Amino acid sequence: MEELSKLISSDNATPRLWIERINIYNSPASEGLIRSVSLRPGINIIWAKEPADGAAVGIHANGHGVGKTSLCQLIRYCLADTAKAVTDLRDELQHEFSQGGVGAVIHLGEKVHSVFRFFNPHKDGLAMSGDSIDDLWGDVLTDPYRTFESLLSTELMAKVSPTSIPETGQDIEWRHLLAWVTHDQGTRFKSYYSWREGEGAGLKRPRQDPPLVMRAALGLMDQSESTLMKEITQLARDHEQSLQKTSQLRQEPELIRKRIESELRAFLGVNDEMPFHADDLFSDSVQGKLKSAREKSESSLSVIDAELAALQSELVERKAAWLLKKQELERAAINYQLAEAARNRDENSYKELLNQKNKLMSLVGYCEYGAVKLMDCSHIQNEISKLDAVSLQGKRDQNSIATSIEEWAEKSVKSLERKNAIQVQLDQLNSYVQEKDRDARLVQIKRDTAALEINRAEQLINELTRWQSNSGSETAKQVIASAEESSKQLEALINSTEIKLHQIKNDRSSREKTLHNLTNHLAQALLANEADGAFDMRDEDRPFKILIRGGEAYRVMEVLLGDLVCLFDSSNPASAFPGMIIHDCPREADMSSGMYAKFFHLVEQVENDVFKGFAPYQYIVTTTTPPPGSMQAMPYLREILDPSLDDGLLFKNRFSSKN
Repeated sequence: MEELSKLISSDNATPRLWIERINIYNSPASEGLIRSVSLRPGINIIWAKEPADGAAVGIHANGHGVGKTSLCQLIRYCLADTAKAVTDLRDELQHEFSQGGVGAVIHLGEKVHSVFRFFNPHKDGLAMSGDSIDDLWGDVLTDPYRTFESLLSTELMAKVSPTSIPETGQDIEWRHLLAWVTHDQGTRFKSYYSWREGEGAGLKRPRQDPPLVMRAALGLMDQSESTLMKEITQLARDHEQSLQKTSQLRQEPELIRKRIESELRAFLGVNDEMPFHADDLFSDSVQGKLKSAREKSESSLSVIDAELAALQSELVERKAAWLLKKQELERAAINYQLAEAARNRDENSYKELLNQKNKLMSLVGYCEYGAVKLMDCSHIQNEISKLDAVSLQGKRDQNSIATSIEEWAEKSVKSLERKNAIQVQLDQLNSYVQEKDRDARLVQIKRDTAALEINRAEQLINELTRWQSNSGSETAKQVIASAEESSKQLEALINSTEIKLHQIKNDRSSREKTLHNLTNHLAQALLANEADGAFDMRDEDRPFKILIRGGEAYRVMEVLLGDLVCLFDSSNPASAFPGMIIHDCPREADMSSGMYAKFFHLVEQVENDVFKGFAPYQYIVTTTTPPPGSMQAMPYLREILDPSLDDGLLFKNRFSSKN
């Protein structure tokens, strides 16, 4: 123990974190207290006694199902643990104690805090300074539990360095350390980094990250190492991107050629077996087919252009004829209306006749029948002469018009016949124009399609020509060579940085040497110098080793021994370890009873001989195996759970199947 005392710092007399009391309530009031468990710095044993013969059956017969694990999980709940095992217990307890909760007096360094957490997850907990849980529901002003949760994380993570995982950038959080110091019961101490069963500890990389969290908390990873690890991660990404770029540059010419040829073959409808270039003038080839297709398309385009030009010319003529016919129809309609009005002796017809005269006088163009100007047409001149004789000044002129009613009636009939005949001609001409217009649009679509085919062939040929001129050129070779050189430089930089990192890791720091020596002395003390202990922070499975031939019990003991090393070393200023460990039934993890007793005696001896009874840490352990005789009493034994009676169960009730 004298050598061990030299390896353990006693600068800090107070644990960074320890629980003074855990109270279980069925309601938030002093009278709702179900059980209170008092704890202390140093070792705290929670013993689930085996009942007297016949006093318990089933799982209770061997001390199981009495509440050991539940007590550990309630402590974790007070320390802000959100693991599934903890929330499952909380939900079960809410069903049994709908208004209940758990309170705790928690020491953070020199300060003490009282907290209360409801079993109902929808109710926020309470927190305040001081060591009186009952004051939380008094008149004293309290804070929400989340305020204490934030303080808990801030205080216990302040010394952890680095603050994030170098390779992933994930922040190292209190929940990661909490998973380490309060092992999940389901892991059964399988390996040192098996902290949580199933759901893990919330780290992105369940295998690689726990060792980094341990090293950050134990002061084994300085900033230079973290910086180098980040540099290597970034350089590896850059190197991978550079390799991909180089590979793409090498493959690009061939990929472009294959794409162009594939498009050309699809465009021409030829198979992959046809060669791209002809070996002689008589062999088929893609280029020959392309030339023939282009010539055929150009010839077809010429025919289509001629057809389209003829249609468009005819369409222009027919549209002009249609317009003239429409004007003729309008004039015929006016003549019919005027004749009809005069025949009916409508006084307004006189005015209309004068308007008609004016319209006749203003006619332009050529007569359809005489091929002469309208104003030179004898028929038009005759109509104007008749209208010139019409005057609205006296009764005599009106009578003159009235005497020609028969003549107007005859004109009305002839005007109607002419108007109807012109309408039939106009309808026929309109149908013909529409038909030719549709034909012209279809031919235009054919023309556009043929032009696109010629353009597509031209584009593919031009693209192939550019590829052939650029592929293998000096410029292309220089681009590839530059990319290859960049990859080589990055690879060399990665290697040199990894060498620096390897040198840092190989240059064992004083911290690592201290932990190695502490592990060795504890292993020798535990196994009476029949074994050596070793600490290897680079081992991702067994950082703490017991070097002796043995069975599985020694693997379990390596986990327990590693936790003790971290616990005893937590008073060292270089360590950021919280100074608390909870072991739930380590004896049940296939460890022999003799080894288990030696383990307890070692913890007792370190507390008394090294720390003189004032341990700067807290170790909570539950057991169904009777502790050694010297530890079956206060101050080590803090609670006895007895399945023989309901009062001996943690909740004083047999509702739970928790062990």
